[in-house]
Amino acid sequence: MTYFVDLSQYTYSTGHGPATTKNVGWLEPGHAFSTAPPDELFLTKLWDFCRVSVAQSRGIHRCTLCNSEESVEARRNDQQLLLGTSEIRVFAKDGSAIYAAPTLIFHYVEVHQYEPPIEFRRAVLEGKSPQDEAYFEVLARAGLEWNWTSQSAGKPIRFKPIRLT
Repeated sequence: MTYFVDLSQYTYSTGHGPATTKNVGWLEPGHAFSTAPPDELFLTKLWDFCRVSVAQSRGIHRCTLCNSEESVEARRNDQQLLLGTSEIRVFAKDGSAIYAAPTLIFHYVEVHQYEPPIEFRRAVLEGKSPQDEAYFEVLARAGLEWNWTSQSAGKPIRFKPIRLT
C-alpha cells in the first residue's frame, strides 16, 4: 500500500474529498506507530465505518505488516468484510476535520493494536456515524460517492502477479 504520516494532508487520490482531509492509518513496515490494546466500543464503531466504502480501488491491498500474500478478511457480529479494497471517511463532531483511512485500519487496530490519533478516535466515537442517515448526507455534501464494502466470499483471495510482455 502507501505510507502517510497520521494527520498529514490527504493526497492519495484526487477527487475524494476536500483538500482539508487528513490521513490516518496508512501503515507500512519500517514506520513506527503508536500501539494500545483495542477498545471494544471503538472497534464496533470503526467496523461501521469500514462497511461504507469511499474511493474504491481497482485491486486489493494486503496487510504488509503481516507479511502475508493473502487478502485480509475481517469478521464481526456475523458479518465478514474484505478489507483493503477502499477507504473510509470519518467526520469530526464539530465539522472541523475529515479523516481518510484505508479499510485495513480495522485490521491494523484489531490485530496489530495500532492506536490512531486521539482526534480520529474521538471523531469515530462522537461524530456522525454510518448508523445514522446524517452521515450519508455529510458524505454527499463533501461530494463523496460511497458503496457498501465487499462482503467476503469466505476464503482468502490470493493474487499471483504476472508480467505482461
